[in-house]
Amino acid sequence: MYYKLTGTVQKVDYTATAANSSAISDEVRLVRLYATSDCHISISNPAATATTSMTPLAAKDYEYYKVAPGNIISVVRNSSNGSLFISELTE
Repeated sequence: MYYKLTGTVQKVDYTATAANSSAISDEVRLVRLYATSDCHISISNPAATATTSMTPLAAKDYEYYKVAPGNIISVVRNSSNGSLFISELTE
């Protein structure tokens, strides 16, 4: 199955305090994540605040995750502040 970019990209800046994305769009079932520094994420609805014991995401590498409409991505830094780019994908 192939997916295409919808053009919707969220940028979430994170620090030692977790930050949340906006809700994922209704038609989206997959997201591509790119972080500028090592971080940890959670994907849920309602939002679950990310902690450093949650799923790690390596810096400068693309990861793909299945999502449901309304999911919120929470992100917190591992050791240095950064930005998480969330690209929404559709079929």
